[in-house]
Amino acid sequence: MKISAKIDYACRALLELSLHWPNQEPLRVDQIARRQRVPVKFLTQILIHLKQTGYVESVRGKNGGYLLRKLPREIKLNNIIEDFQDTHNPGDDKSNPTFSPIWREVRQEFLRTMEKFNFEEICNRRRRADNTMTFQI
Repeated sequence: MKISAKIDYACRALLELSLHWPNQEPLRVDQIARRQRVPVKFLTQILIHLKQTGYVESVRGKNGGYLLRKLPREIKLNNIIEDFQDTHNPGDDKSNPTFSPIWREVRQEFLRTMEKFNFEEICNRRRRADNTMTFQI
């Protein structure tokens, strides 16, 4: 299963917002982009889609930006993948009766695995990794 740049960037944005949670001060697009190394122009479109799908809310004005609309533990990777998936799914190709059911089964198993990961757990992994520093002399 290929993860598109759009899905990767959406996950990075949600990670940054989850790390910021429960702080109620909105994060600006440029802050998220810089911290997660995502192009601002691309991130803006992704945040609009995340808002439309109910993951984030936007705050307008001078101190505006984005906040999570859901708790990090309620946001699962499988949902992000489904919400940002490309329109073509090889499992739906009726002209390929041999492989279509296989691709569909692989996709379902992949999504079942991704369902195990929520952004609370992903934040915990990130924090543990950040606290594990290796120093060499």
